Amino acid sequence: MVNESMPFSAPAPEKHGFFGGKHDDTTGASLNDLSMQINNLSRRLRILEERYTTMRKKTQATDENVLGLNKNLMKEMKVSHEDVVDFRREFYDLRDKVKLIVKELKDCAKADEVKVLERYINLWEPVNFVTRQELDRMLDEREQQEKPVMRVPPY
Repeated sequence: MVNESMPFSAPAPEKHGFFGGKHDDTTGASLNDLSMQINNLSRRLRILEERYTTMRKKTQATDENVLGLNKNLMKEMKVSHEDVVDFRREFYDLRDKVKLIVKELKDCAKADEVKVLERYINLWEPVNFVTRQELDRMLDEREQQEKPVMRVPPY
Protein backbone atom coordinates (compact mmCIF):
# COMPACT_ATOMS: atom_id res chain seq x y z
CA MET A 1 0.00 0.00 0.00
CA VAL A 2 1.00 3.66 -0.05
CA ASN A 3 3.33 4.88 2.63
CA GLU A 4 1.69 8.12 3.76
CA SER A 5 4.30 8.88 6.42
CA MET A 6 6.81 10.06 3.86
CA PRO A 7 5.78 13.49 2.58
CA PHE A 8 7.10 14.65 -0.72
CA SER A 9 9.75 17.25 -0.45
CA ALA A 10 12.21 18.26 -3.05
CA PRO A 11 15.83 17.87 -1.99
CA ALA A 12 17.60 21.08 -1.31
CA PRO A 13 19.87 22.01 -4.17
CA GLU A 14 23.54 21.71 -3.47
CA LYS A 15 25.89 24.51 -3.99
CA HIS A 16 27.38 22.73 -6.93
CA GLY A 17 24.07 21.25 -8.17
CA PHE A 18 23.02 17.60 -8.35
CA PHE A 19 25.46 16.58 -10.96
CA GLY A 20 27.93 19.41 -10.49
CA GLY A 21 31.60 19.13 -9.73
CA LYS A 22 31.67 17.68 -6.21
CA HIS A 23 30.08 14.41 -5.13
CA ASP A 24 29.99 13.89 -1.48
CA ASP A 25 27.87 11.70 0.81
CA THR A 26 25.11 14.25 1.14
CA THR A 27 24.64 14.30 -2.61
CA GLY A 28 24.45 10.51 -2.71
CA ALA A 29 21.99 10.48 0.18
CA SER A 30 19.93 13.15 -1.59
CA LEU A 31 19.92 11.13 -4.80
CA ASN A 32 18.98 8.01 -2.89
CA ASP A 33 16.21 9.91 -1.09
CA LEU A 34 15.02 11.37 -4.39
CA SER A 35 15.05 7.91 -5.99
CA MET A 36 12.96 6.52 -3.11
CA GLN A 37 10.48 9.34 -3.44
CA ILE A 38 10.21 8.82 -7.22
CA ASN A 39 9.69 5.07 -6.66
CA ASN A 40 7.09 5.86 -4.01
CA LEU A 41 5.29 8.28 -6.36
CA SER A 42 5.50 5.76 -9.20
CA ARG A 43 3.96 3.05 -7.00
CA ARG A 44 1.22 5.42 -5.82
CA LEU A 45 0.53 6.43 -9.42
CA ARG A 46 0.18 2.74 -10.45
CA ILE A 47 -2.24 2.16 -7.57
CA LEU A 48 -4.29 5.19 -8.61
CA GLU A 49 -4.30 4.00 -12.24
CA GLU A 50 -5.51 0.55 -11.11
CA ARG A 51 -8.25 2.16 -9.01
CA TYR A 52 -9.22 4.33 -11.96
CA THR A 53 -9.34 1.29 -14.27
CA THR A 54 -11.42 -0.65 -11.75
CA MET A 55 -13.78 2.29 -11.30
CA ARG A 56 -14.11 2.68 -15.08
CA LYS A 57 -14.95 -1.04 -15.45
CA LYS A 58 -17.52 -0.83 -12.64
CA THR A 59 -19.01 2.30 -14.18
CA GLN A 60 -19.21 0.62 -17.58
CA ALA A 61 -20.89 -2.45 -16.05
CA THR A 62 -23.31 -0.20 -14.17
CA ASP A 63 -24.11 1.70 -17.37
CA GLU A 64 -24.76 -1.55 -19.23
CA ASN A 65 -27.01 -2.77 -16.41
CA VAL A 66 -28.93 0.51 -16.39
CA LEU A 67 -29.39 0.35 -20.16
CA GLY A 68 -30.59 -3.27 -19.92
CA LEU A 69 -33.01 -2.42 -17.11
CA ASN A 70 -34.25 0.60 -19.04
CA LYS A 71 -34.84 -1.57 -22.12
CA ASN A 72 -36.77 -4.15 -20.08
CA LEU A 73 -38.74 -1.44 -18.35
CA MET A 74 -39.69 0.12 -21.68
CA LYS A 75 -40.86 -3.28 -22.97
CA GLU A 76 -42.97 -3.82 -19.85
CA MET A 77 -44.42 -0.34 -20.12
CA LYS A 78 -45.32 -0.96 -23.78
CA VAL A 79 -47.04 -4.24 -22.90
CA SER A 80 -48.85 -2.56 -20.00
CA HIS A 81 -49.96 0.28 -22.27
CA GLU A 82 -51.30 -2.21 -24.83
CA ASP A 83 -53.16 -4.02 -22.03
CA VAL A 84 -54.70 -0.75 -20.86
CA VAL A 85 -55.77 0.07 -24.42
CA ASP A 86 -57.34 -3.41 -24.76
CA PHE A 87 -59.14 -3.05 -21.42
CA ARG A 88 -60.42 0.36 -22.42
CA ARG A 89 -61.70 -1.01 -25.75
CA GLU A 90 -63.43 -3.91 -23.98
CA PHE A 91 -64.90 -1.51 -21.43
CA TYR A 92 -66.38 0.69 -24.16
CA ASP A 93 -67.80 -2.39 -25.92
CA LEU A 94 -69.39 -3.58 -22.68
CA ARG A 95 -70.75 -0.11 -21.99
CA ASP A 96 -72.36 0.01 -25.44
CA LYS A 97 -73.88 -3.44 -24.95
CA VAL A 98 -75.27 -2.48 -21.54
CA LYS A 99 -76.80 0.67 -23.08
CA LEU A 100 -78.41 -1.49 -25.77
CA ILE A 101 -79.77 -3.91 -23.15
CA VAL A 102 -81.19 -1.02 -21.11
CA LYS A 103 -82.83 0.41 -24.23
CA GLU A 104 -84.37 -2.97 -25.05
CA LEU A 105 -85.56 -3.43 -21.47
CA LYS A 106 -87.31 -0.06 -21.63
CA ASP A 107 -89.29 -1.36 -24.63
CA CYS A 108 -90.30 -4.56 -22.80
CA ALA A 109 -93.60 -4.92 -20.97
CA LYS A 110 -93.66 -4.42 -17.24
CA ALA A 111 -94.93 -7.05 -14.81
CA ASP A 112 -98.29 -5.35 -14.22
CA GLU A 113 -98.87 -5.07 -17.97
CA VAL A 114 -98.15 -8.79 -18.36
CA LYS A 115 -100.68 -9.57 -15.58
CA VAL A 116 -103.37 -7.56 -17.37
CA LEU A 117 -102.68 -9.49 -20.59
CA GLU A 118 -102.79 -12.77 -18.67
CA ARG A 119 -106.26 -11.93 -17.28
CA TYR A 120 -107.58 -11.15 -20.78
CA ILE A 121 -106.12 -14.36 -22.18
CA ASN A 122 -107.66 -16.42 -19.37
CA LEU A 123 -110.99 -14.70 -19.97
CA TRP A 124 -110.99 -15.32 -23.75
CA GLU A 125 -109.43 -18.80 -23.67
CA PRO A 126 -107.88 -18.65 -27.15
CA VAL A 127 -107.03 -22.35 -26.92
CA ASN A 128 -110.67 -23.07 -27.63
CA PHE A 129 -110.71 -20.94 -30.80
CA VAL A 130 -111.43 -22.66 -34.11
CA THR A 131 -109.28 -22.43 -37.20
CA ARG A 132 -110.74 -21.69 -40.63
CA GLN A 133 -110.03 -25.19 -41.83
CA GLU A 134 -111.82 -26.68 -38.86
CA LEU A 135 -114.77 -24.34 -39.38
CA ASP A 136 -115.01 -25.20 -43.09
CA ARG A 137 -114.88 -28.90 -42.29
CA MET A 138 -117.56 -28.54 -39.62
CA LEU A 139 -119.81 -26.55 -41.97
CA ASP A 140 -119.41 -29.13 -44.71
CA GLU A 141 -120.38 -31.88 -42.29
CA ARG A 142 -123.41 -29.94 -41.16
CA GLU A 143 -124.56 -29.29 -44.69
CA GLN A 144 -124.33 -32.92 -45.47
CA GLN A 145 -126.35 -33.81 -42.44
CA GLU A 146 -129.03 -31.25 -43.18
CA LYS A 147 -129.47 -32.05 -46.85
CA PRO A 148 -132.67 -33.86 -47.42
CA VAL A 149 -132.28 -37.05 -49.17
CA MET A 150 -134.29 -37.01 -52.29
CA ARG A 151 -136.22 -40.01 -52.95
CA VAL A 152 -137.08 -40.90 -56.35
CA PRO A 153 -140.67 -42.09 -56.69
CA PRO A 154 -140.93 -45.47 -58.15
CA TYR A 155 -142.63 -45.73 -61.51
